[in-house]
Amino acid sequence: MTPIFDKEAFKASAVQLNIDDLQFIKRCLILVPHPDDESLACAGLISILKEHGAEFKIILTTDGSKSHPNSEKFPPERLTQIREEELNKAIKLMDLNTSIIIPYKGPDSKLPARGEDGFEILATRLAEDLAAFKPDLILVPYELDPHRDHRATWQMLMAALEKGTTQRPKIWEYPIWLYELAQQADLPKLNHDELKFVDVHQYNTLKQNCIAAHVSQTTRLIDDDPTGFILTAEMISNFTAGQEYFMERKKINPSNTLSEDYFETLYNSSEDPWNFEKSAYERQKYESSLTAIPPGKYSKALEIGCSIGVFTAMLTPLCEHLTAMDISTTALEKARQRLGNVADVEFQLGAIPNDFPEGDFDLIVMSEVGYYLSMKDLLLTRNLVEQGLNEGGILLLVHWTHFVVDYPLSGDDVHECFKQSSLKHLHGSRTADYRIDIFKKQ
Repeated sequence: MTPIFDKEAFKASAVQLNIDDLQFIKRCLILVPHPDDESLACAGLISILKEHGAEFKIILTTDGSKSHPNSEKFPPERLTQIREEELNKAIKLMDLNTSIIIPYKGPDSKLPARGEDGFEILATRLAEDLAAFKPDLILVPYELDPHRDHRATWQMLMAALEKGTTQRPKIWEYPIWLYELAQQADLPKLNHDELKFVDVHQYNTLKQNCIAAHVSQTTRLIDDDPTGFILTAEMISNFTAGQEYFMERKKINPSNTLSEDYFETLYNSSEDPWNFEKSAYERQKYESSLTAIPPGKYSKALEIGCSIGVFTAMLTPLCEHLTAMDISTTALEKARQRLGNVADVEFQLGAIPNDFPEGDFDLIVMSEVGYYLSMKDLLLTRNLVEQGLNEGGILLLVHWTHFVVDYPLSGDDVHECFKQSSLKHLHGSRTADYRIDIFKKQ
């Protein structure tokens, strides 16, 4: 019978990373559902990064207490202690201090997933640890790795990132049980270059010793539970052939500007995907945005990303003529319907930077748009804004500052980029959730 997951074909598609590809990594966070995952997945990469001065944190998300649930000699409390000692031994073999380990002690084999009791507490704790450590690289089990604790750990990371305002780290997913237990629905659908490998042949002996340090998982040390877990030689062989494999999926590492299809899908699934009409948060943000704009009447204004026109309607009293543009045909039609036949509003279908309107503007509004762009396109847009503003013209920037996994940039990335422009920064403010900055062309 042909296996569902073709391991050899999977590995053959990988692109090798060299040391230059790893230079950006100064702080590496490793999320480990169970003691031994760190040794199986990335002992070699850890060793390479350590030689180049990287710092590490390892977050152990479960207590590891359920690998031998029927053992009387090794009840859960004792097994938890043993597995922590084994993890400490493996970390010492890597010549690292065990103080880098942060145990969360979630329930083994029952780690709460999104929506389950206890999930938010763990995600909040992880958000705090992310904010304190500020990793450049996060290693986490693959989203659909066939173990509920591995999947819950991935979900915990996504929720924690969304709670914070951290700069976007690289996220590399490592496979563990994908090799042996994959069902059709678990298989990763990878684009070209999304699977990477690191050559770790020189650390093979170290890696094998680290795996062997987990004696409770690799031997019959616990001999009174015949149903208990053991890492078989075949399973271990997936990780000791001299390469370590990581998925750098664009789904969670976006770098390209979001497409028209992305927004059309959102607007076709919901008439108001961000709840612009009814959200008290949006209303308060809009009012603060209007207050931030210097008083006066603007003869010619541009709103980039008008969506369904809620803020557009609030801008019109400030403008003698307002061009409202959006990438989504569906959203733009809703904006037209909302404003009816307002004579001083012109709607334009298009995306920045390619469709940036011609003309000199006294006011440009870019609210909740910039982080949809790649940095390359943001820089092009910044140049177009600089050119498109009349002397004395005003730019209003407003952006959500929390991490969003889909977005190539953060709100802070956008605002700091414009702070490096030729425009004069007049003033700014921020709340726990968003940031406003006002610029003026000299």
